[in-house]
Amino acid sequence: MTFQQFQQILRQAFFVPLLTLLALAGLLLWQVSSAQDAQRWLDHSDRVSAEIAELERNIVDQQTALRGYELTGDRTLLNGSGLGSGSIRGQFDLLQGLVSDNPQQIGNLVNIKDRYQLWLGFANDTIGKPFVVADKSAAYRGTDLMNAVRAAIKAMGNAEDGLRAERLQKAINMERQEIILIIAGTLAAGFALSFFSLMRLRQVSNAHQRSLREIEEGREWLRTTLRSIGDAVIVCSAESAVQFMNPVAEELTGWPRSEAEGKPLQQVFHIIHEQTREEAENPVEKVRRLNKVIGLANHTALLSRTGAEYIIDDSAAPIFDKSGVLVGIVLVFRDVTEQRRSEAALIASEKLAVAGRLAASIAHEIHNPLDSVANLHYLISREENPERRGEYLNMAEQELKRTLQISRTMLNLYREPNDPVKIDLNDLLEGVLLLLQRRIQIEGVNIQREFEGTFIIEGFPAELRQVFTNLITNAVDAARPNGNVLIRLTDIPAEEFRGAGVAVEIIDSGPGITEQASQKLFQPFFTTKGEQGTGLGLWVTMGIVQKHGGTIRLQNSNDPAFPGACARVFLPAHTLATSLSRTTAHMG
Repeated sequence: MTFQQFQQILRQAFFVPLLTLLALAGLLLWQVSSAQDAQRWLDHSDRVSAEIAELERNIVDQQTALRGYELTGDRTLLNGSGLGSGSIRGQFDLLQGLVSDNPQQIGNLVNIKDRYQLWLGFANDTIGKPFVVADKSAAYRGTDLMNAVRAAIKAMGNAEDGLRAERLQKAINMERQEIILIIAGTLAAGFALSFFSLMRLRQVSNAHQRSLREIEEGREWLRTTLRSIGDAVIVCSAESAVQFMNPVAEELTGWPRSEAEGKPLQQVFHIIHEQTREEAENPVEKVRRLNKVIGLANHTALLSRTGAEYIIDDSAAPIFDKSGVLVGIVLVFRDVTEQRRSEAALIASEKLAVAGRLAASIAHEIHNPLDSVANLHYLISREENPERRGEYLNMAEQELKRTLQISRTMLNLYREPNDPVKIDLNDLLEGVLLLLQRRIQIEGVNIQREFEGTFIIEGFPAELRQVFTNLITNAVDAARPNGNVLIRLTDIPAEEFRGAGVAVEIIDSGPGITEQASQKLFQPFFTTKGEQGTGLGLWVTMGIVQKHGGTIRLQNSNDPAFPGACARVFLPAHTLATSLSRTTAHMG
């Protein structure tokens, strides 16, 4: 093949596919542009629908504010309602601009505006008149006017939904056409270009096959050598004579390239086992034996010519010629001394952190039952009734057993828990309140109960007592002094959550939860009590609740009588064994 013929083939191989692809691209561009237009109209409908919904929300907010004023006469309820402001007019103007191309929607918008003006006039008249309690006739008229406004808004929304459905179908059709065109065009162009290219490339391949074979050895050599050029690289012959070293290898071995070339690899690359100090196997011999890429054993140390010692991580790869004969070996390695030291430091640090967390957890969790024992001791010392004293002694014994259980649980994190038992939450909460009675009285906090009915679940009494002791203690601390705490029990039907169960709400009248604190709730060692808290109570509480297959949520209350924090714990009626084992493993 002459040079001119080769150039002609190159020009054909370039221009023919290029022209074919340009034609296909033009066709696809037209199709994509049409699809984009359809999508823009679809987005336009979505925006119109969103603005209609926003308009309806704002108008309903105005109706709600007016209704509140009609019921209470409190004009502060009208603040922020938008009555008499231009926000609604701005929304009408925005919608008019959006539907200016649609006469039907313009008519619907005018109908909404007219009915809204009638209701607005009624609202302004109501506000302007002296307050009259329970003016039912006025309320009925306002409701009828607002229903007319909503009906008009609904009509406009339905019309826009119909337009959107049409536009969506059009977009879907355009997308299908685009896919069909892409597949058909790609297949046609692919077959044509493949056949054309195959013919031309076969000519070129036959002409240059010999030259490609001649450079294949050099290409393989360079590819292997340059693969890890950022690390230290040593290339040696099949007889283990050093032929090449990069600057990193020179620095680590202490051998300049000029002096190392021709010397045995064992002399330049002197490696031993880091711990036993025995000579490591020669990587060249290992590659010869295995005839594949190998990595050196762990804890391999390189002894530099300068006397320095480096912990290294490396690999050796064979280099074959076209006949598959081993002609050389490339050795790539890097210094990991500092990395190993950092890893060891991190492991030691983590061990200390785990030990610290465990010690703090044991101290915190044992404190609660011991505090309960102190409270019971106080009650026993002042109780004259033998039966009550016996009851208090029995409860003290249970708390001491609970202390032992907590210490065993914290020290043996992987022990399987006992089977759950039936628990009456009413009795359990009353017992917790009895144990905390002294502290509640000292803080002057009033406890209100809403226990309507009997609430039975399956679980672990000691752990649940720990949960509610933590939560009630936090509520008392927030409500003190002379505040209020509400404890409410509510049945949760199966269809309302992940299964039937009980919701326990503990609400206080304290200052509530700040936004900054809400982002760190349930994190270990986070506390808002300063030196008085360890930051482990909520963390452990969440683990126990999850162990029972439940959930816990802590947020600010919506109850005006209790404006502080609300801790809501959901506990399923039946504790799942899978949930127990999964959560226990997680806490461990």
